Amino acid sequence: MLLNYLKIAWRNLRKDKFYSLINILGLTIGVTCGLLLLLYVTDELSYDRYHANASQIYRVVSHITEPDKINRWSSTQPPLVKTLKEDYPFIKNYVRFFPYGRVMFRQGEKRFYEDDIYAADSTVFDVFSYKFIEGDARTALDQPGSVVLTQKAAQKFFGSRTALGQSLQTNDTTFYKVTGVLEDVPKNSHFTFNALLSTGQNERSQATNWGGFYILSYLVLPENFDTKILESKFPQVYDKYIGPIFKRMGIKVSYELQPLTSIHLYSNLEGESNGNIGYVYTFSAVAFFMLLLASINYMNLATARSAKRAKEVGLRKVMGSVRSRLMAQFLTESVLMTVLALGASLLLVLVLLPFFNSVSGKDIQYRELLRPDFLLTGLAIVVFTGFISGSYPAFYLSAFEPAAVLKGSFNAKGGSFFRKALVVSQFAISLVMLICTWVVYKQLNFMRNHDLGYDQEQVLTIDYQDRQPRGSFNALKNTLLANPNIREVATASAATSNIGGRVIFTVESNTGLKEMGFKPMRVDFTYLKTMGMKVLKGRDFSEKIPSDTLNSVIINQAVVERMGWKEPLGKKFMLGGFPQAGQPAPPTAQVIGVVKDFHQQSLYSPIEPLVMLCNPANGVVHIKIQAKNADKTIAFIGQKWRETYPDRLFEYRFLDQDFESAYQADELRGRIFTTFSALTILIACLGLFGLATFTTEQRVKEIGVRKVLGASVSSVVVLLSKDFTKLVLFSFPIAIPIAWYSMYKWLQNFPYKTDIGVWIFVLACLLTLLICWLTVIYQSIKAALTNPVKSLRSE
Repeated sequence: MLLNYLKIAWRNLRKDKFYSLINILGLTIGVTCGLLLLLYVTDELSYDRYHANASQIYRVVSHITEPDKINRWSSTQPPLVKTLKEDYPFIKNYVRFFPYGRVMFRQGEKRFYEDDIYAADSTVFDVFSYKFIEGDARTALDQPGSVVLTQKAAQKFFGSRTALGQSLQTNDTTFYKVTGVLEDVPKNSHFTFNALLSTGQNERSQATNWGGFYILSYLVLPENFDTKILESKFPQVYDKYIGPIFKRMGIKVSYELQPLTSIHLYSNLEGESNGNIGYVYTFSAVAFFMLLLASINYMNLATARSAKRAKEVGLRKVMGSVRSRLMAQFLTESVLMTVLALGASLLLVLVLLPFFNSVSGKDIQYRELLRPDFLLTGLAIVVFTGFISGSYPAFYLSAFEPAAVLKGSFNAKGGSFFRKALVVSQFAISLVMLICTWVVYKQLNFMRNHDLGYDQEQVLTIDYQDRQPRGSFNALKNTLLANPNIREVATASAATSNIGGRVIFTVESNTGLKEMGFKPMRVDFTYLKTMGMKVLKGRDFSEKIPSDTLNSVIINQAVVERMGWKEPLGKKFMLGGFPQAGQPAPPTAQVIGVVKDFHQQSLYSPIEPLVMLCNPANGVVHIKIQAKNADKTIAFIGQKWRETYPDRLFEYRFLDQDFESAYQADELRGRIFTTFSALTILIACLGLFGLATFTTEQRVKEIGVRKVLGASVSSVVVLLSKDFTKLVLFSFPIAIPIAWYSMYKWLQNFPYKTDIGVWIFVLACLLTLLICWLTVIYQSIKAALTNPVKSLRSE
């Protein structure tokens, strides 16, 4: 029986090639997009799941509650997890990562900068399942002076030579022995590194530092452990170890346990750049809607062609076929089309995967297509799409009465209302995606062009790395400024696009001295001028006033607002903590200026209160150059740098590039959404084109009569187009509220956001109408130009 169904289905496909082509093309686009989005969603959901103990690993994060604000950080104090392990024996293991950031390594005469360097406890490879290529995971970081490299870093340092047992030297002349080489940390990890150092004196000196939050801490708990048990112990930890430091400041510290496998999609702490479960839901919905649109095309065209299948149904029923078998026949046809579309889709996925990786920023491998769960999902798509698309036509066509059909009194208009509803649904979905795409790009453009409070154009930054060469910086600065293409040179403790950290200052408030946390930044005398920052009140640091390096600070507007000062100038900041009885008074600085608020990080983060201290030489050089002859100017800077610091590499970045990189993830998601929005509209247009074709075929005699009676070509075109125009217009009041609400909620994730202008909805609606007209106008004009003699000669 099934074989017979398949034979008949194949014959019907071959019989009406145009109808089959439109359906298979629409289904192929829908299934291809569904599979690609499935790969994206699967990759997002796979983060950190490759670790053997993934379900038992938790990251400890900190919530610091000040009297007027709450900070949520992914970092903790160095002693925390070690103390927790000692106090609560049910904790199975722990590991800490101490950030070293960017480090310059030497290997013989070679020198390399490497990012993402951490020191880690020797337990790291007991907690996490990183794969070793060389070395022993059990002992790799047991001894001081050990380093474990990733494969990429090992090849960079040693080429094809064996790295195990080799030595590396850092800037501060510390030597490390390579005790292991790992496979590169998988990209589906919330945390990556290029090298892990064994803990040394620096880390041991922080063993009792309960005041600094800067390390990443992880615990291994028993299987199926109720984390509330451990979290209920945290107040005791605060009272015993942390309270003596922070209670007098009115600061409370609490902790939260984050499951390792949920960090990437559910954690959005300060300074993090993770994924978002909202985007997973969004792209899953897009995949579903694309399959639904392709299914709607099939339903529409199948019911529109009902008159052509009516006699077939009538004859089958007269010959004894029951309705269930007719339904099975029509469902077989839809499933067969979906299977053919799946085959074409798999080929397209193979071809398009590299392009999809470049658009999405993923690194999905071809082997992912052979995973059983992916193949099963592909099969599920066939079953879902086949049955959804074939269900209504099967019920509708199999219900025809044979007597009415064979007498010639059959009316095929019974499904017209449902077809119209489906067309409205198609264009409503397409319009929602079009509006959302527009708003996403409007927000991204807003963030790119928003006034940052400083001039980031043509500013390159160079990281010093250590303090040893800074004594000769003034000579280098004077040499650089002698070049007319170099406008300004300044130094700061961090790049202007990424100012982090927080320090407790004792501040003169309106009610007395208070200890409060502020972002600190060390800058030299020319920093504000170099960055084009505006001093709103008071003055800038001045080389003519050497005491500025000792007793002066400049604050931003956010500090003034937080403190509630009416007159900030002259307010005092104590730089050595709260005055203690019997102890010398700490150094005191006065506010000499208020700078206009500027963004210290990307626009994902709000502007925070910032305190600037004056220091003539700092870790990051900022050089503003002329746009003209930029390459020659950079070459000049590199030459003078190497002459001044022959043992230091010259590496630079442009400040605006750092700023742009913060938006890369959303840029990539925007590209994905735009691509699939365009394809959604294409699927809708394919269905509309097919429907317009069959509609004009059904009305060919009516058009002939109208032309004989004097109807013009334009009037016929308008007649055939207006019905589809009405359907598109009906989709507007459905799509607009959904799109507005979705984008309103999405924009709440941004501290600084664009508005959803009315013009977006107007333009999107006009564009949708235009697409509709362009889709149907060909068939309308073709029908209008047909000679009525041809259509009426059989009458």
